Amino acid sequence: MTTPADNSPSTRLAWILALVASLLGAAILFDAFPGINWPIWVATASASLIISRLSSVRRVETPLLVLTAWATLLSLAFAITANDFLHFLIVLSDAMLLGLATITLGAPSWSELSAKLLVAVPFIAPIRVAGATANQAAEAPRSFSSPRTQSVVKGSLLAIPLVIVLIALLASADPIIGWSTDRIIAWLPDWSFPPRIVFFLFLLTLTLGANTLAARQLTARFPEYPTVNSRFTLGLTEQRMVLWSAAVVLWLFVLLQVSYFIHPPPAAIGTGVTFAEFARRGFGQLSFAVTLVGAIIILLEYARPTAITERDRVMLRRLEFSLVIALELVLVSAFRRVILYEQAYGFTEDRVFAQIYMVGMALALAALAWEIRQEKISVSFGRRVAEIALGAVTVLVFWNYEAWIVNRNVDRLVASGKVHAGYLTRLSRDATPTVLARLPDLPEPQRDTVSAALACKPIPADRRWFEWNRNTAAAADALKAWPHPPCARPAKRPIAAPPAKS
Repeated sequence: MTTPADNSPSTRLAWILALVASLLGAAILFDAFPGINWPIWVATASASLIISRLSSVRRVETPLLVLTAWATLLSLAFAITANDFLHFLIVLSDAMLLGLATITLGAPSWSELSAKLLVAVPFIAPIRVAGATANQAAEAPRSFSSPRTQSVVKGSLLAIPLVIVLIALLASADPIIGWSTDRIIAWLPDWSFPPRIVFFLFLLTLTLGANTLAARQLTARFPEYPTVNSRFTLGLTEQRMVLWSAAVVLWLFVLLQVSYFIHPPPAAIGTGVTFAEFARRGFGQLSFAVTLVGAIIILLEYARPTAITERDRVMLRRLEFSLVIALELVLVSAFRRVILYEQAYGFTEDRVFAQIYMVGMALALAALAWEIRQEKISVSFGRRVAEIALGAVTVLVFWNYEAWIVNRNVDRLVASGKVHAGYLTRLSRDATPTVLARLPDLPEPQRDTVSAALACKPIPADRRWFEWNRNTAAAADALKAWPHPPCARPAKRPIAAPPAKS
């Protein structure tokens, strides 16, 4: 349900807040280094959404507060880490959180949200926001008294963006248009050239539409999913066979792992691979097996026939509990294998990501066990899994795991004399200060390798205030203070001239 369109103070406030957020974004985000500019803009956009809601509806629901606060919290890591992958992850997570906030406006409690909404966000949120912006722009001329003025304003709102976009697209294809736009750009301030204007209009579309929805939408409008007339079911015999077979295989694996602590198997059983190598292998396969069986349990719960006795339900529930316990123990084995692999071959980003996934999967299985205890997989389960995943992302973006990897690898070198020196130089700027600080702990050959690679790394350029990034600034200071050797990058071989024609 939405309130009727009008020219109330809340509508004008939505326009003002959207213009402020869009102008700020066009000024500090466009063509800028990633830094504190992103959290500034996300906090501004979140505040404009909350103020628009509060000024019109006189209340702010818990889901809106939680989603905007979490998006702002995640955005702060943009000014901390210099890792490009984490920057992408932060932008993607913020977009999902803010998009979810716009399509759940009016939801009174957090329990009304489900994981199905995350699938709908990339499709529903842009449509609703763009539609609200179009309606708001069409209604804007009504604030003028003269019908002719209203027509002129409405036509300008439609024509000016179209002209700007077309000129920006055609300038590179026609020399006269390109020359003309270059002359205009030279006369106007730097931020007025067409690409930045287009970026401003893009941000205005997002913020104005979101603010309009916040001001007018009284109750939540959740997306409607198609109803399935015939529910898929799997018979009792089939379910028992699937659960028993998976339980037997998994518990056999668990018992074998326990028995190896008492009596290790032969060093090689016809494979040519030692048991130590088997212990360090397979953590990826084990993680996939756990994910697969967990998904099968959920599918079987969904496909459970209604016409079964309570005794059969109890039997199936006990089988599922035994499977979940086995899966948790398999994850423990997989986690231990990663640790053994790190002790043998060193610490890397991929191995850290694998460990984080295993911890998240263990928590998701605990949530699944709670749902089995309640005798039904509820909507809350998907939301809890999404919360676990978002919590893992939050830990990942704020934790400087690359510095941790450097310290662990150097400590491993001190203990065992083994280190992959080249890997230390391939990490992002998050690790640079730590690599330089631990350089004296490396032996001479590895120290020379790392020093030669770091000497050829460019020092980060000076940034404007809104591009400040803590780890980038720390890397620049560390490289400037380090008495580095000259860069000895091999010169490119000259291209041989073609032989002269006789």
